[in-house]
Amino acid sequence: MKRTSKKENSKVHIEAGDIVDLILRDHKPIKALIKIMKSEDASLAQKKAAFAKFGPILKAHAKPEEKTWYKNMKFVDHMKVEGLEGDIEHGLADQLCKELKRTGDKDMFKAKVKVLAEMVEHHIEEEEEDMLPSFKRKSSKQERAELGETYEKLRQEYI
Repeated sequence: MKRTSKKENSKVHIEAGDIVDLILRDHKPIKALIKIMKSEDASLAQKKAAFAKFGPILKAHAKPEEKTWYKNMKFVDHMKVEGLEGDIEHGLADQLCKELKRTGDKDMFKAKVKVLAEMVEHHIEEEEEDMLPSFKRKSSKQERAELGETYEKLRQEYI
């Protein structure tokens, strides 16, 4: 078994707790479910099963993100609007999830689940292509680690 020094362990700890890395990690299962929810080849049963998993996973990701990263962005002039946009998009996704749970008509379900999937997919793309790289460049490892620690604690409350 390879032993690591304290210096190596602390570096790994900070990187493992970086909020940017944690958000990217949490996007992966969401994106996999989006593919099913958008797919023309997926059956209604497959779409419903994907949505049943999607809602809780999205909530366990979105709520901590709002309470950490977005909250932080609202105190930075050049990121304030993006933080507010993120909150609004999360609210719309949450509203659509609630509507989908009450939707009995199969065609309406298919339409709403596709809109939800496309909306969240676009949101994730904006985060991954613009917002997260910008935040990573303009923040310190320590700041990202502190936000990551809080994010993980909050995430556990929603799992």
